[in-house]
Amino acid sequence: MNGPVTGKMPLLLWILILLLSLVNLMSIKKIKRLLTMVRYGNTDVQEKVIEAMRQYYPAKTGYVFLTMDMEYMGAGRPKEKFQNQLAKLAEIKNRVDPITKETSYKELIYPFIFIDPRRLKPEGEKEKRIEKQFTDNVFLQEVQTYIQQGDFQGLKIYPALGYFPFDERMRPAYDMAIKYGLPITTHCTIGVVHHKHRLPAKERLHPVTGKDLPNLKPSRYQQFFSHPLNYECLMNKEHLKTIWGEDAPDYSKLKMCIGHWGSEDDWHRYLENDWADLYERTKDEACPALDLKNWFVEPKEAYKNFTWFTIICEMIRSGKYPNLYTDISYTLHDAALLALLKTRLESDEKIRERVLFGTDFYMVSKTISERSYSINIRAYLGEELFQQIAVVNARNFIKNNLYSPS
Repeated sequence: MNGPVTGKMPLLLWILILLLSLVNLMSIKKIKRLLTMVRYGNTDVQEKVIEAMRQYYPAKTGYVFLTMDMEYMGAGRPKEKFQNQLAKLAEIKNRVDPITKETSYKELIYPFIFIDPRRLKPEGEKEKRIEKQFTDNVFLQEVQTYIQQGDFQGLKIYPALGYFPFDERMRPAYDMAIKYGLPITTHCTIGVVHHKHRLPAKERLHPVTGKDLPNLKPSRYQQFFSHPLNYECLMNKEHLKTIWGEDAPDYSKLKMCIGHWGSEDDWHRYLENDWADLYERTKDEACPALDLKNWFVEPKEAYKNFTWFTIICEMIRSGKYPNLYTDISYTLHDAALLALLKTRLESDEKIRERVLFGTDFYMVSKTISERSYSINIRAYLGEELFQQIAVVNARNFIKNNLYSPS
């Protein structure tokens, strides 16, 4: 197979893929794509992943690398502790070349630290017994040190792992983000990485209205944790007060990127439905998609509701959140959506200044090569629009009060 090899293929996966191909359940092309993704992901050396991605872009391209803390998602303990992963990535960023005496990655990689409320403040025996040495103030202090030293440039959250972004235990992290002007990237789509345990009845409550949520398996329940209106709840002080109380802070100026812009399914729903009755019913409302009644909709009524794509657009266009961004990572692997992206960027200045180019490397490799993904987007948008989302907007998003990319 052509292409970089960054990790080994587990034997059982080889056997499974072979069997699927023999019974014609998976095409040869899909098999090759899956092999590529697994080979990227199965490396135990972070630097190999960095170098694999660099081959596809100009020499001085900068990359945002998003760390992941999966210790609390209910899928077992990772082979290496999160604390060690952070230390290794910080070392890579600051490594000095023995010949040139210069740092190899200082201006090339911009790592973000993953924040999980259960690490910030473990509650209950289940959370407390997962990790004891790197939680509470110990974790928070190390995060602050990394940020102040310039080792990491932002924060990453991933609510699908089993929490709401407005969990009050996140307050110290958001306060730090406000203090230093840190960018935060959050996951906002339905994917294969999510919490692995069903929630007990007492935890299946709508956090704003108190409405009971259905008892769904985790792969489906993740939609409640990942919903974009959760950020309306977080960044709109009046909504946050209903959850945190009267002393809730104003987080309307958080620099937040709602990753994936929903998903390709939501983009297709927007394109394939005329929504005439929906827009007729809400045409006199200023921001109808941001009404919290859209946060939970019965499945049979979903076709009448706004898509996540629309909700995110409206949050940006509303002007209420001046530092709110979104990105096209993974979602725009589907070339059929490029026309919608281009027309939206051309027709709306607020959207144009708040969209970031992203690929979700190496996950996107299961459907399309990194090279095809980036070239398709760059060619379709043209150089001016591509530079806007890949350079201008990216620099504005990454810079903080302590650091600005060159």
